[in-house]
Amino acid sequence: MPIAQRVSINLLTRDIAANVRFYQALCGFQVVHQEAWFVVLAASPDSQFQLGLIDWVSEFVPRAARGEAQGSYLEVVVEDVAAAVEAVRSFGTEIIEEPTTFGELTRAVLRDLDGHVIDVCSPGARYTVPPRRTVA
Repeated sequence: MPIAQRVSINLLTRDIAANVRFYQALCGFQVVHQEAWFVVLAASPDSQFQLGLIDWVSEFVPRAARGEAQGSYLEVVVEDVAAAVEAVRSFGTEIIEEPTTFGELTRAVLRDLDGHVIDVCSPGARYTVPPRRTVA
C-alpha cells in the first residue's frame, strides 16, 4: 500500500501576493517555494502539510479543477482563534462567524481573499463545536 509523503492543498487565486500575506498573517506560514505562478507556504520547509497558492489561470492547473471551488473548506487549527481572526481583519475578508467560545474551545468561520471558506478553530473545537450558521 502506498504511503503519502506529504499532503498539500492548492488554492486557486487571482492575487498570489495578497493571499501570501493573508495566509502568513492567519497561519504564521513562511514561503518555502516560489514561482511566478505558484507559491508554497508551510510552517517550515520540511512540514508535512503545505498550502499552495496557484494563479487561477495557470496552465499548470488541471482542467478538472478550473473554476470556482465548491464543496470543500480549509480548516486551520490555532491556539488563539481571536488573534488569528484579528490578524486578517485588515484584509477586508468576510467574517462569516466571529470567534465564539464554548468553554475552552473556540471557533470562527471566514473567507479568504478569493472566497474560500476557512474554519479557524482551537485544537479541541474541530470535533466538538459545530459551526453556527449555514454558509450559502
